[in-house]
Parts: sequence; C-alpha cells; structure tokens
Amino acid sequence: MTTGVSPDRRAALARLLREDADTTDAIPRRSPGASAPLSAAQQRLWFLQCYEPDSAAYNSVRAFRLTGDLDARALEAAFRRLIARHDVLRTVIAEEDGTPVQRALPQVDFALASLDGEAPLRDRLLAFGRRPFDLTRAPPLRVGLAHEPDGSHALLVVVHHIAADAWSHGRLLGDLAQAYRAALADGEGCPLPAPSLAYADFAAWQRARFDGAEGRATLERWSRYLGESVPVLALPVDHPRTARADRPGGRVDFTLPDALCRTITDLCQNRGLTPFVVLLAAWQILLGRLSGQTDFAVGVPNAARNRPELHDLVGFFVNTQVYRVRLDPQVRFLDLCDRLRGEALAFLADADVPFERLIAEADIVRDLQHTPVFQAAFNLRPARDGAALALDGLTAARLDFDIGSAKFDLTLDLAVSAAGIDGQIEYDAGLIDAATAARWRDHFVTLLVGLVAAPERPIQAVSLLAPQDVAELSRFNATAQSFPPAATVLERIAAQARAAPGAIAVVDDRERLTRSDLDARAARLARRLARAGAGPDTLVGLALERSCDLLVATLAILKAGAAFLPLVPDLPRPRLDEMVRDSGLRLLVTTTALAAAWPG
Repeated sequence: MTTGVSPDRRAALARLLREDADTTDAIPRRSPGASAPLSAAQQRLWFLQCYEPDSAAYNSVRAFRLTGDLDARALEAAFRRLIARHDVLRTVIAEEDGTPVQRALPQVDFALASLDGEAPLRDRLLAFGRRPFDLTRAPPLRVGLAHEPDGSHALLVVVHHIAADAWSHGRLLGDLAQAYRAALADGEGCPLPAPSLAYADFAAWQRARFDGAEGRATLERWSRYLGESVPVLALPVDHPRTARADRPGGRVDFTLPDALCRTITDLCQNRGLTPFVVLLAAWQILLGRLSGQTDFAVGVPNAARNRPELHDLVGFFVNTQVYRVRLDPQVRFLDLCDRLRGEALAFLADADVPFERLIAEADIVRDLQHTPVFQAAFNLRPARDGAALALDGLTAARLDFDIGSAKFDLTLDLAVSAAGIDGQIEYDAGLIDAATAARWRDHFVTLLVGLVAAPERPIQAVSLLAPQDVAELSRFNATAQSFPPAATVLERIAAQARAAPGAIAVVDDRERLTRSDLDARAARLARRLARAGAGPDTLVGLALERSCDLLVATLAILKAGAAFLPLVPDLPRPRLDEMVRDSGLRLLVTTTALAAAWPG
C-alpha cells in the first residue's frame, strides 16, 4: 500500500528534506539462525493475534483463476522454492524471557491444499482464507487449489500480514513465476538465489535506530505534531460498539465520473497539488461532516521502503502515518490542500517512523472499543489492479475476492491511473449497515465535485447532498395538511357525548360519570351560575377536592362564559384569603363540607 508516490521518488525527497540524515549506512546482516526482535509493526500484529487468536483480520489474500495446462506438482515445488528463498516465509515467533522474537527455520514443510468439494467455490475459498494462522509455526503462508468443471483452476494464496505487505506480493508473484518455470524444467531443482538481506536484519536495524538518539529525536518531533490527546472519531454508526478484535467487513465499490477526474487533474496542474492531497482533504471534510467534529485523526499507510535495499525484500514494511485533522469551517479548500501538501512532504522525510513506537512515545490511552489514535483510514494506490501473475503455459486472471474483514471503522481506498480513479469504501459491518456506507460514498462523490469545482470557497459552503438527497428531504418535509377550524374544548366534549353517550368519561372513588352525564350535569350547573351572575369577564372561584365534581364544575364555569380561579383547599388559609381578596372574587363553587371555610 502506498500514497501514490514511487519509492525512488520518495527516497529522493526524503534525502532533500532530512538534512541531518545519512542514508548511505548499510543495514547490517545478522548471524544466520540467530533470533531477532520483531519490527515495530510486527509487534503490534503479534499482540493483536495473541489477543484474538481466532481472528483472520490480518490474513492477506490473493485469488486467481488459472486457465490452461497446469502442472500442480511443479506449482507445489515452485512454492517450496519461494519459501526457501525468503527467510520471512520460514519464520516462527517465539518468546524469549517474555519478549517475542522471530527466528527463521532452515526448512519447513509445505503442500498445496485441495479446495475441491461440493460447496460453492466462493464458500470454499472463504473458509480457507478465513482460517487463522498459528504464528508459532511456519510457514505463515498457505496455498489452496480448486479444480473447476470447465478445466480451469482457482488458486488462493493466503499470507499473514506479519510476513508480507501488499508491496511484497508483487515480489512474491514474480518469484513464483520464475520458480514455476524452473520447476517445469527440473522438478525441485536448484533453489532461487537468496536476497542480500533478510527481513529480520531490517527488524533488528530498525529497533537499534529508534532506540538511538537520532531516532528518539524523530519520534519526539512527531509526537509533538500528534499531540497528547486525539479525540475519537465518533461516526454516526448504526449499531452499538463492542470490545472485539475481529471486525466483520463490508465493501462498497465505485468509480469517479470521467468529468470529475479531469477537473481534479486540472486543479492539480494549475495549483501545484497532487491527487493524494486533494482526495485526502475531501475525505477529511466528509469525516468531519459525518461526525460533527473538527478535531480527529486519519491514518494513511505508506510503503516505508525509502532505502534501495528494501525495494525487493519481502516482509511487513508498510507503516501508518497519522494526519491530525483540525478543520476550520471557514478555511478555503485550496488552503486546506496546501496545508496537507506540507504535511505530506514532511511525512515523506520520515516515512519509516514506526507508528507503533509513535503511539508508545505519545502515551496514547488504549480503548478496546476503538482502534488507537485513528478510527478512519485513507489509502491511494497508483494502479487499478494488484500485481499480475504470469505462469508459463497458463492464463492467470485476478478473482475479486474478499474475506470480509475490516481493520478500522471506515477506510477509503482509491486507485489512480491513466484510465481514471476507482474507489472502495471498506467498513466495519458490525457497526455500519451497507445502505449507510453506500450513502456515505455518494456524499463523498458529491462533496468532491463541489470542492474541486469551487476550491476558493470555504469548505462549509460546499454541500454533500446530491440532487436526489435534496428531493428526498423535500418529500420528507412535505407535511402540510389542512385541518377544519379549531373547535373549542366544550364543543369537542359535547361532540364526544353525542358520539358515544354511554362511554365512561370520569371516575372517582364514589361515582362514575358517562360522557352524557358529565355534559348534562355541567350544563345544569352552568345555568345556575349564569343566574347568579357568572358570564364573560367574570371570575368564579373553584374550591373542590379531586373528584368528578371538580371536572363538572370546571366545565360548568366555562359553559357559563366565565373564567375560574383554582383555590386548592390544602393551601394555607392566609394564602387562600389573599387570593380571594386580590381577585375580588364574588362567586364560589364548593361543597357543603368546605363552604364553612368561605364566609360570605
């Protein structure tokens, strides 16, 4: 996985940007057979594998359909030659004095696994690809072969990420083609020549470098950039979080429209930007909109092979660079891109700073429900397809195959080539539904269109709603409804009494009144009140306990056209006297038992 810059260019930029670096020192070879520390990236994967031994999250899978005259015995011999050439494919991880170390074995057993069976091919491939590795045993590689009814073959190559990154697969497939050609000619034959370095040599060198003064200074510099407290990205997920290491994954594929790709190209050429910067800026803005946050982090993988001797070495070199996102809604899109360009160039100078050491130096608090530091990632690849497989006498076509595992809440993976820009959103299917991921994909494309069309505008002025979203919102908000003229409470109660006169309206501990009873009793009392002088602009006191009578009296006062003043009998007597005096009360509805308390 890369950021779209070739390793040669990255190395050249790094030499220009890091004035105090000496890239001519060679990585020393270690004694053959000796134990070596794990690299920083390996150590993190080892920890995760120990925490969740049944997880297949870091199984790296490549699937091919082979058409032609396949020699399965030669293919098996070719893989044995491959394993013999690369120490990392013969490596086991063990603990020495409580510390994990890696040790390359002189030789290991290997055989092609048969994936033939009655189940659908995809189910067989999934079962094989999702099987976890035991990293204390070698090889961290397994290969399955299925024979199809049409005479073709399905080849599935599964490598644990601790032994090989995406860059390594190109080297492995090239070596496999060479080894298969040799095996067709001479069977097991002579082994392939070994590389000048082993991955364990790099791991030991990396450990020594970042334990030294220069490495510690570099780590401190990036720790200051990252800061002590990075807010968790709180995406509006569909399901509650749980503490788990194995994340079921989903995927949404898409292709950016040709017109949009041309606009991005023009913007980059006119403003001195790169597609990496423009696309990362748009992704950060989308994440900010979705979460409502202006401060969070995004992880960006880098091949981290900025030394020539590492270009053809198989192993886990890929490193994660953390971009601290601080969005100002008023900033122009161009200004955000300029800032990211500066950060990207600085990252190129220190592409090999181990992410794992960085978070250790920064003393990041770990939370089992969230990945440390960042929860969303961004990746830009320089081509649509991965490395090709070329086996003599065979046609090999890549199979679109995914074991369905996610490493983060959300990852945007883009491939830029002369033919256009392909995209893929990988999401944690335990948190996010497929429909939500598809909606976020559409938001990203819409937002990107608006940003590159008007890069001088503040980022908050660009909408992420597509025309169909606006139309749907308008439909949701079309709630206008005509109602008949509002009826009064009295009219509504009278209507209910006519509609269901026998229905119970009110109940107390002494009696039950139907709707017709309630209306009739209120009408009789209203007529009596009217004769006593109740009417508009008249205030009638209401001093009753909670009962059916209280409701009858309330309605009666309203029917008489007067207003009522509640006089709760439980209130202190001075307070009640003050209320009567201040209101100038002349009429009172009460009971015989309470009337003595109201002389006059």
